[in-house]
Amino acid sequence: MNKQKIYLLSILLMGVTFYTYTFMPRKFEIEGGSCYQGITATIIRFFLEISAILNLIAIIFLYRLKPNSAKTLSIIAVIVWFIITLFNTINKESVDFINSIIYFTPFLAVNLFIIIVINRIKKLNL
Repeated sequence: MNKQKIYLLSILLMGVTFYTYTFMPRKFEIEGGSCYQGITATIIRFFLEISAILNLIAIIFLYRLKPNSAKTLSIIAVIVWFIITLFNTINKESVDFINSIIYFTPFLAVNLFIIIVINRIKKLNL
């Protein structure tokens, strides 16, 4: 894979990670009442960082022509982010559900896009 595609994939990942980290819906910041306020946001950001790091390492492996390792790390990142998405969308009111889906979907879409790119590169190398 050439350097330009790697850079574009990295910039896409960093941009969506920045969006997801920065523009968190207010409901995650105030959930938990007065004692636990902000814990939900902290947990979500922690798993966002883990998923972003796994994807960044996957992109580095992809650059070093190790598509199997890159695919494994990307799949782990998708599973982690999907579980967080699932936990934060179950048993919510319709407005909260829609806001959660809108918030979690961009990062999930980029994770899936990275897996598709890795699979395409893996097929071209075989």
